[in-house]
Amino acid sequence: MKVVLDIETIQAPREEWARLAGKASGSGDGVRFEEGDDLFTVGAAEEQRHADDEQYAKSAFDATFSRVVCIGLLEFSDQMEARSAVAWYGGNEQELLRQFWARLAKDRPTLFITHNGLGFDLPFLKKRSIIQQVKPSFDVNLAKFRTEPVYDTMAIWSNWDMRGWVKLDVLARALQVETKSGSGAQVAEMWEKGQRDELARYCLQDTYVTYACYCRMNFRQPLSREVVLLQPEILDVG
Repeated sequence: MKVVLDIETIQAPREEWARLAGKASGSGDGVRFEEGDDLFTVGAAEEQRHADDEQYAKSAFDATFSRVVCIGLLEFSDQMEARSAVAWYGGNEQELLRQFWARLAKDRPTLFITHNGLGFDLPFLKKRSIIQQVKPSFDVNLAKFRTEPVYDTMAIWSNWDMRGWVKLDVLARALQVETKSGSGAQVAEMWEKGQRDELARYCLQDTYVTYACYCRMNFRQPLSREVVLLQPEILDVG
């Protein structure tokens, strides 16, 4: 079996990031000064605040400080016949990971198709599984410069050169694949608004675009979105 994988993540709250990073405060509020503070003290405090702001922003895609809230998975036969589409979502990350790895234990995929899966999705899942103490059902070889067991469309398209990395929607347009609406930046907003089911369907749209790009890159005609995403399983893990 071959699978297409995508994940959606959200950043830890500022206070939680500060705790994990060993910062005194994660409020992000303006620096408070006492009467009589000299300009050097004020400048140093402001500089530290800006540095903390930058560090917090960069933590958005760091598995140490962020967590998985949705996993999308498309399942295909070895001949790339569509089998099923499933997405897990919810705030219980431990249960989400448990159900995901249980599914893979049943599938035993021989190929993972991803976009930046080697650099982000798969390492992120591995780290969060360690933090949540959910043992993966099997080990995925994350070796680079190869097309199996992970076919990373971003890495392969760029010939493993970071200077040629492109976002999924850019690659999709270049390969004449109908791309999704919206962007990954909307994930946190959707999560905060409680649009969990919509987030899961958004994630599955990503998996379809990745699948279609993979097909184009291998001179195959992708199945239609309607066929691949017919009756998807949308699972709320709580």
